[in-house]
Amino acid sequence: MYDFTLNFIKSLHEDHMATLALLERLEAFLGRHNAANPPAADSTELQTLMTDLAALMQEEISAHFSFEEEFLFPRFADFADAGIPMMLKGEHDIIRPIAGRLTELAKSFNGGQLTGESWAEFHRLGLEIIEREVFHVQKEEMGFLPALDQMLDPEEEGELAMAYAEKKGG
Repeated sequence: MYDFTLNFIKSLHEDHMATLALLERLEAFLGRHNAANPPAADSTELQTLMTDLAALMQEEISAHFSFEEEFLFPRFADFADAGIPMMLKGEHDIIRPIAGRLTELAKSFNGGQLTGESWAEFHRLGLEIIEREVFHVQKEEMGFLPALDQMLDPEEEGELAMAYAEKKGG
């Protein structure tokens, strides 16, 4: 694992690790409940997972993605290669609607609106988000964040940390 020097990049890394941990929980849950075998709508595990998933997906597709797109991708393009941020932005554009729909379904499940059809859709989209998001996070962790950690001037730390905190609502 790369040892990041800039604190806001450490925060991005921690967010990535939280995302991966939740996706592991989701994958295990989906493995126990295939597309044709929905969980009980009143399952505590379902309710907890759906609450956590909705919160994470909302955070991911709003604060995290928009921070990267607004503050990090342009800097990376200026310092290195514009193709990498373009590729990552393209992945964001694919992930956003999937995450949005998963969030809608997760909230509806918590509202007691779990049907066989909605579960099958959730199951399919859940597996897709796992595949896409894990691959996306791996790219950022192996190349994008370590490169940014080396490229950025430590004097930018305060501005970027504040911008990230503002995006996250705190």
